[in-house]
Amino acid sequence: MFVKPLLCRDGRDTGLRLMVIILAAFLLLTVAAIVFPASVINWVVTLTIMPIVGLSAVRRLNDVNKSIKLAMVCVVPVGVFGILTYFMAPLGALAGVFLFGLACGGYLAFMPAKSKINYVQGYNGPSMVPVSFAGSVHHRQEPVMKRRVMPVHTMPESTFSSTELTDDEVNFTGSVEPDSFEREKYQLNDDAMQHASSEQTDAHMNHDVDERIEDDQVRSFSTSSARSNQPLYVDQDALHSGSITELAKSWLNVAKLHQQKLILIGKITAAIVAAGLVVYLVSALISVFSGEVTEQTDHTDEMINQQQASSRQMIKLPDGFWLVLEGDVLIVRWLGDRGDARRLWHLASAIGDKTCANLEFNDGSRYRPLTVDRLQDSATEARFTPLDKDAIVNNVALKGSFKLCGYEFSLKGSQATLMQNPQFEMILSQ
Repeated sequence: MFVKPLLCRDGRDTGLRLMVIILAAFLLLTVAAIVFPASVINWVVTLTIMPIVGLSAVRRLNDVNKSIKLAMVCVVPVGVFGILTYFMAPLGALAGVFLFGLACGGYLAFMPAKSKINYVQGYNGPSMVPVSFAGSVHHRQEPVMKRRVMPVHTMPESTFSSTELTDDEVNFTGSVEPDSFEREKYQLNDDAMQHASSEQTDAHMNHDVDERIEDDQVRSFSTSSARSNQPLYVDQDALHSGSITELAKSWLNVAKLHQQKLILIGKITAAIVAAGLVVYLVSALISVFSGEVTEQTDHTDEMINQQQASSRQMIKLPDGFWLVLEGDVLIVRWLGDRGDARRLWHLASAIGDKTCANLEFNDGSRYRPLTVDRLQDSATEARFTPLDKDAIVNNVALKGSFKLCGYEFSLKGSQATLMQNPQFEMILSQ
């Protein structure tokens, strides 16, 4: 009988019963996630609890005479909480969904009922267990033996023709026997009428008793509701002396006086808290997914940098710049001015810093870089075509200096440094 009210759809629930069911659902999902982390049992518990919460919300909406579509505001947080516990989401996201579910349940719980009825454990409906009211009177009906009225039959004429009677006997029979039969018939009819009237009286008495019981129950409910709305007695002397109990009573009286306003304020506060929790939940989910995307991007960039570092051949020259071989492309790299990463020069469009348009050695020989870029680590890289690679490396080994982007680099001791790298040694030996 305890399970049937949970699966009933046509009944009515109080707000307190709905809140207890929602809290029990969240508690059971939490216990299942702790005992069976990332298990199929979490899905089973979630799919089992969601219909129970939904049916309780439907019964609560029946109690407040609202559309049953609002039941989804209680079912969705429970389902999302179960999914997050399965994927072991952060504690902040779980707390946000939990508080949002409580706010939604509180919104439905604070709605006033459409009528005052009798609840059994917060439930009223076809699956309600009947209870006996205290003070109800039960009358025992004594058993009554009903007597049947036997019909009076007239004596057949053949009985009189069989014997011969004298005149005295005929006179006696005609004068005595009819009277005795009439008296017995009237007496039996009177008894039957008295018994029928007694049965009608008993029926009226039972009907009156039932009506009195129903009236007593209605009066008891109306009296209890009236008493709940009456102000509590406050001892002013104890209140002035600092009694906490009397102070609480006075506050309760004020709350009863402004009950409708307090309910409205509570609904507005619950709506604001729910909106804030929704914003917090959305931001938490966005941060979680964006963090995963950022980690994947960082990992990809790291892999690309590692691949580039493994494919690059770098050598640092004495004046603080580098020559880099990236396949057949020669790169001149140095630490320049700090700033945002951007392109300083592009040969194809001839747009950018004109000082980066040529790499000029001290003997007047010039080479045009394809691109000159400032990187995020404040380094500047100038890329040259594979056709100019061998010539530039030989000039760096044999010339005295070169200028690029307003910087002048000395090439003293560069040949000995280049000969230490097998790739550059191969280029110089050709």
